[in-house]
Amino acid sequence: MTTLHNSTPAPVAARAQRAIIGLSTSEMRDPTRVYLDPNGDPPQQELALGLTYPEAIRRAGAVPVIIPPLDVDSIEPLLDGLCGLCLSGGPDLHPSIYGAEPHPLLGPTEPHLDSFEVALVRAAEAREMPVLAICRGLQVLNVARGGSLIQDLPSERPSDVTHRQEAVGWVTTHGVRMEADSLVAGYLGETDIRVNSFHHQAIDRLGSGLRIVGRAEDGTVEAIEATDRRFTLAVQWHAESMVRSPEQERLLSAFARAAGAAGAAARSGAMRAA
Repeated sequence: MTTLHNSTPAPVAARAQRAIIGLSTSEMRDPTRVYLDPNGDPPQQELALGLTYPEAIRRAGAVPVIIPPLDVDSIEPLLDGLCGLCLSGGPDLHPSIYGAEPHPLLGPTEPHLDSFEVALVRAAEAREMPVLAICRGLQVLNVARGGSLIQDLPSERPSDVTHRQEAVGWVTTHGVRMEADSLVAGYLGETDIRVNSFHHQAIDRLGSGLRIVGRAEDGTVEAIEATDRRFTLAVQWHAESMVRSPEQERLLSAFARAAGAAGAAARSGAMRAA
């Protein structure tokens, strides 16, 4: 039998101090794209999320929980059990959600996933829940706050910067300059960093209450944060694939700490109300 990490349960007090962080689903896989095992269940639509996300949350000291894209009525009960929300990467957002027509080079989309995640992050922010948004997640956050997207960088904003690399996720491909006074830079501990890149969409019109705090050499928005929340941060790169990088580890650890503090405050408030 394969043992995953330490199989000895942590003491109850230690477990209670670990934040439970919800991870959004990266994509929905159509039955035609699912491997058919002749001895298994019939093909059906499936959730998909790379293990690098929950592993990065675990390494940061929190407990990851995958959030299925159900109906919006399920969002509040789902959030009741969480201390923080991480919006993961995934497919393109359909432009209808921000009032635009599809670009000819628009990639695969999941409109139901778009609507669910926009509602999810709005509900999380309404609770002052810490939010860390990654890649597509940054774009979801921007759209949820009334922003719009560049649908295809190579054709709409051509540059010499490679934004969709072929190398694996722990390999960096371009630089990002951070605003020195930003929360993201403070948590990273750096203002000039190297990042990976796996996107062809990017922020166009900035959403309400958001601040651009990081850009690539060609001006593409790479990091944003909310000016009206304690901890709503978003990065265009895949921080979860770079957890062995000290600055990315610091960012994820800061998120886990913020979620832990929010969870402790929520428990304290609930005890006082009781």
